[in-house]
Amino acid sequence: VISASGRAFCLKESEAFEAEQHSLLEETDSDEEIEMTVQTRSKERKSTRKHLKNFAGSNVLEVVIGIGGVISAAVFNYGGCVWGNSFLKKHGASRDYLMMAGICSRLLQMLLAFPMGWLTDTYGCAFMNFAGAMVQTFAGFPMFMALRADPTSVPNLFVTYTFCFALIASFNATICMYCAELFPTSVRNLGVGVSFNVGVGFFGGFAPLMAEASLDWSPYGPGILYSLAGATTCITMLLSVVWQRAGKVRLAHIRPRPYFGTWADGEEEK
Repeated sequence: VISASGRAFCLKESEAFEAEQHSLLEETDSDEEIEMTVQTRSKERKSTRKHLKNFAGSNVLEVVIGIGGVISAAVFNYGGCVWGNSFLKKHGASRDYLMMAGICSRLLQMLLAFPMGWLTDTYGCAFMNFAGAMVQTFAGFPMFMALRADPTSVPNLFVTYTFCFALIASFNATICMYCAELFPTSVRNLGVGVSFNVGVGFFGGFAPLMAEASLDWSPYGPGILYSLAGATTCITMLLSVVWQRAGKVRLAHIRPRPYFGTWADGEEEK
């Protein structure tokens, strides 16, 4: 209801969608041709198998980039923030202080969403996603070392689990925008649905299991996992720029500038 009301009264369609519809009308001369074109496109959209086949054949790199781009956030949110809570409980942290630390962490993330959104508008969604992954790469391991060193310490709990976790997680405030930029309007819902959900569902879903299992071969295994996840996203995003410069992919379909700070735009200049 909220979505339908917003679309009807205050939220306009994106410029890309309106341009696509406008080009459709310009290509036709009469009402009959418009109706026939609409019916043809409607039949094409109903052909799910054909739609999926075309999508899989032309958007493989975009899906790979989308999945790799969310790995750091998925692993940290589920393998860090969620699994970290049970880890701290198991190792003697006060339940009351742990709950308070978790609430404060969420509140801090909400407050940091405003400056993170401003930074995204200033430097681009790819820049912020890369920055968050880079911070996680270098801070993931030492942060878990500090957390494990004294999980019963209240100051340590609030410094690591509240402040550090919230700071890293806040970089993911606009990660959905990063995935949405990868796909044109005709396949955007499908593209985001596949790349984002596979990345979060698979890597985030198995992150607690991997974090718990990593403790069997190293007491600091989860910290290594956080850093490796951040590095994976960094490498994926660097490769995406290389692929774009080679003409294999277009990284942004809505707002190509700013995208990756001053280093790279979301589309190659013609």
